[in-house]
Amino acid sequence: PPPRGRIPNGLSARERMERKLLTKRGREAYKQRGSTIEAVFGQMVMRGLVRFKLRGQEKVRAEWSLWCTTHNLLKLWRSGWRARQAVE
Repeated sequence: PPPRGRIPNGLSARERMERKLLTKRGREAYKQRGSTIEAVFGQMVMRGLVRFKLRGQEKVRAEWSLWCTTHNLLKLWRSGWRARQAVE
């Protein structure tokens, strides 16, 4: 049977996650992750992000921001989004 009650203190992150996944609510929440988060990473890998090209935390953060910006711009472009004309 799935565990009931609060998650006890002192469990490692792995143990906490294992306990959550034993519950119906936890499994349902984790199922949604596949269609939201994991798809984005899969799309980035298909575009060539296998590993970062730069070294150093600041440079990697900048490279990651560029990948995320590219992903979001492609989503906007595919949706047919058009910028509003500036009012003169």
